[in-house]
Amino acid sequence: MFLKFFGLKDNPFKLAFDPAYLFMGRHHEEAVAHLQYAVAEGEGFTVITGDRGVGKSTLCRVFAGRIAAEAATAFISGPVATAKELLQRISREFGVRNEGETTKDLIDALNEFLMQQRVAGRKTVVFIDDAQALAPEVLEQVRLISNLETTREKLIQMVLIGEPELMKLLGSRELRQMGQRVSVCYDIGPLTEAETAAYIQHRLSLASAGPPIRFEPAAMHQIFRHSSGNPRRINIAGNAVLSAAFKAGRKGIDADITQAALRVEQRDDRAGAPVATAGFKKGVWAAAAGCGVLLAAAAAFVALRPAGERPAPPAETEVSAPMAAVAPEPAAAEAPVVAAPVPAPSPTVPETAAPPETKTPAPPREGRARMTHSVQVGAYLYPENAQHVAAQLAAKGYPARIFKITDAKGRTWHTVRIGDHPNRQAAQAQADEFSRREQMKTAVRPFAAF
Repeated sequence: MFLKFFGLKDNPFKLAFDPAYLFMGRHHEEAVAHLQYAVAEGEGFTVITGDRGVGKSTLCRVFAGRIAAEAATAFISGPVATAKELLQRISREFGVRNEGETTKDLIDALNEFLMQQRVAGRKTVVFIDDAQALAPEVLEQVRLISNLETTREKLIQMVLIGEPELMKLLGSRELRQMGQRVSVCYDIGPLTEAETAAYIQHRLSLASAGPPIRFEPAAMHQIFRHSSGNPRRINIAGNAVLSAAFKAGRKGIDADITQAALRVEQRDDRAGAPVATAGFKKGVWAAAAGCGVLLAAAAAFVALRPAGERPAPPAETEVSAPMAAVAPEPAAAEAPVVAAPVPAPSPTVPETAAPPETKTPAPPREGRARMTHSVQVGAYLYPENAQHVAAQLAAKGYPARIFKITDAKGRTWHTVRIGDHPNRQAAQAQADEFSRREQMKTAVRPFAAF
């Protein structure tokens, strides 16, 4: 409708999946880093969550395409009613031919395919979208599939993609065994205001035949406030604004035309659209469960405040402990990394609270128990994210500290830890109590190691 008028070769704000339009905000880059780690280290279960429209499915589809040269991948989306249907769809995605009709026949054929891939030196990864909608029976089949292994390693890796309630589901008593095996987890938060402006400009540049349409800064600010940084809401708002400008015969997008368009779009939402602006904002706070929701806007706010107004960042203890040198422990909770951002704080929690400073772990004094294990709440590539999480935990009274750890690929992870203990049992007791209170995923890790 408005393509020719604005000199566009494509709709910049279309909702359909298109990898060419992928925009990587800070949270998306963190999620990719966690996926890369999970695939490289052969982790059995990985969970990527985020609110509807934040871009988690698009990100995982693109990632699956990028690793196609080194791994066989299957992407399962849409409703899956039964465990048998799940096996059938995975087999079709991999091109596995099976003459049998029973569940055992399907598993046997899949296992043979997995062994062939392993002999060929290729990994096998299954991505399951909208996993929060799967019935417990189907999720149990996912767990059973993940048990396919040799005497030394897993034959298949599972990536579950879903909304934040997925972690609540995996933490339920019915699926506790599966939840305990989730070792890599990340919740994708919304875009910051700066990222929202860059996102809009990115899509306009790709879709324009010539110079892109100019959105004034005030117009982008209004779109950010309307969308709360949610990419899908940004696209809906962008479409509404371009349509309004086209009808008004205006080729520049200013604050007035944006405000008028968004007022109409918001009114349409209230009249019956599934997600209203107010409901979306409220949902951001309510969705803080399991992995938790780390609001990118809040993180950016803390990071961009003048130096004199920022909370003092927690001291970081640097530990050089490549993951390849750390022998994994047999317990499922001892997976190499768990990235579980804490829930965003309620408005009553002061953002200026800062965790106490920590010092480099010192050798135990005579008569003092040697620390062997720590409780880890999250791991991040961006130090700002770790500092924000640690500050919010400190505001709640937890002794949060940040440890910098270098992995085998030379990447520096900023891990947030809340306690050190002389044995694994004591650390696990704290981890269980913390998870019960905060409804968050934790991991017990070796002291001063990944």
